[in-house]
Amino acid sequence: MKDKRAVVFHQGALGDFLIAAGAVDELAQVAGFTRIDFWSKPEHVSLLAEKTYLGKCQPYDCPLAAALLDEESSRSAILPDFLREAHTVFIFGQASSRFMAQNLSRLLDAEVHWIRSFPGPNDPREHVCRFLQKQFLSLGLPLEGKPLKLEPSASRKDAALALLCRFGLEKRPVFIHPGSGGRRKVWPLSNWLALIEWVHRELRAPVLLSIGPADQFMNPLAQAVSQWAIPLLRGLSGPALSALLSLCPVYIGSDSGVSHLAAALGVPALTVFGPTDPHVWAPGGNRAMALRRKWDYEDLSKWASVEKECFEDEEIIHFLKNNFGRGG
Repeated sequence: MKDKRAVVFHQGALGDFLIAAGAVDELAQVAGFTRIDFWSKPEHVSLLAEKTYLGKCQPYDCPLAAALLDEESSRSAILPDFLREAHTVFIFGQASSRFMAQNLSRLLDAEVHWIRSFPGPNDPREHVCRFLQKQFLSLGLPLEGKPLKLEPSASRKDAALALLCRFGLEKRPVFIHPGSGGRRKVWPLSNWLALIEWVHRELRAPVLLSIGPADQFMNPLAQAVSQWAIPLLRGLSGPALSALLSLCPVYIGSDSGVSHLAAALGVPALTVFGPTDPHVWAPGGNRAMALRRKWDYEDLSKWASVEKECFEDEEIIHFLKNNFGRGG
């Protein structure tokens, strides 16, 4: 039987991609796609390596993508095989991506659909999964809005176990990722330090602190936790990070792509929201939990590592006690 092929264009951040990938996962089953090529960020698509439908990934930041945004330029665009051989193309994005879908539909025999990747401020307040689901339903594709599920390969997990051993961790750690793509979405660092101190003192649990490449503002936190010999995780590839997360009994992080990744892996994952709305953006999965806390923008720059407040957030404490005891 000839492959039924689709192409998915997505240029958003990691969290947006993982939410969209949940819909793509369902599409493979509902629409019978045997191969789905991605036109996206290769580091994001690498997380789907175990999916049987996964084809090739073309980098999204290429001249063709820019040409397709303009009607005049698109007329002379030379389309590569991965597009010409597709039966259906799904363009995820906001308003400008609609022009790409329109221009591409004139050049292909395939169906080309524009999917708005997330709701705007004037849209009904609903979760992004539901927002995407409704668009696919309007196309006659009966998706249920299920969140993405990921399972790293055995070899990746073996490599992750070896990494934990190199860190000197005899017990599987509490994984903490305070960073986010937006600085204002990060719970003030004094709260993260108080949380880590509580985990170290009360749970007597090892901690693995993950800091992203753009999170230089967290250097004071990294220096403060060195007193407990907490390993710092920087620069892992997506698949390696995914495998390491899958081994941890519990995860806590900010509103970020890594929090969505933890939830997709089935790890008990708590995400601390601030200015963004968890009703819209909370990671999916039956082991994921979202809490909203308030802080002023001025609080983000406050830091006094020698004045740690006693950690008293009962909901977070309950979450940790309830989950670390099971898997730690």
